[in-house]
Amino acid sequence: MKKNIKGFVKNIKITTCIFTILLSLLMFTNCSKSEHDNSETEKEVEETTTNESCTSTCDFDDLLVETSWISGDKYDRDSFEACGVDGEEWMDKYNNGNVKLKCLATDGHRTELKENTGYETSLDNYKEMYFSANYTNIPENGVTIAQIHNRNSNVVRPWIRVYIDDDRYIKIKETETTPNETSSTYSTYTGPKYTSGDAIKITVWTGINNKKEGEFKIITNGITFTKTVSPSSDWSSYSNDYYLKAGVYTEGNDLQATVEYDYFSINH
Repeated sequence: MKKNIKGFVKNIKITTCIFTILLSLLMFTNCSKSEHDNSETEKEVEETTTNESCTSTCDFDDLLVETSWISGDKYDRDSFEACGVDGEEWMDKYNNGNVKLKCLATDGHRTELKENTGYETSLDNYKEMYFSANYTNIPENGVTIAQIHNRNSNVVRPWIRVYIDDDRYIKIKETETTPNETSSTYSTYTGPKYTSGDAIKITVWTGINNKKEGEFKIITNGITFTKTVSPSSDWSSYSNDYYLKAGVYTEGNDLQATVEYDYFSINH
């Protein structure tokens, strides 16, 4: 009888031990799966937040996007914080971080990224605008792709325009005189030729070594073009109001100019 009882107790202990081991394994498996699921969820939330604000490659913090697409009137433009815009025909952010801008056809329409109000400075203040992009649907008369502009209320034209001209050469156009009148004298500097859809890298600097200058580097089709420009005395009354902008500002009437950025930033 004692022998049977001992055997019975021994069997209970073995069964209890096996059950404890199985329960521990089950709890370990569930904990591991739960931790993994939480990690994936956090990653998805982080990616969603990033896509809803700014992309991983295009830094639009403190930038506005301005477009005439919504009104259809080139003189009536809407502005939005660039980080908050997505899924529009005129501005769309892709899963890979690239960003597309598009403007309506006909001369004077635009969709552009620009520094927000309050970021105007003199040209001897350091700034760098750098972007890597490709342009398609280039209009017959060309498209403006970058500018150094001025927010003084009397200024009616940019100091510098970087544009793809009707001959498809990339050019820099400098306003030499009368920025506050209906006509001006300009100087034009010709860079490399551009082929629609090709990669292009453009850097615009101001204030390198505290000099009152704009410096430009344009790289496309294996060609590097650089230019340094200083403002004429006609700009001395507007010396503290310069800001940077880029996008598509059409000079033609036939196509909806499009740019896709795979990198964009403005650093101070």
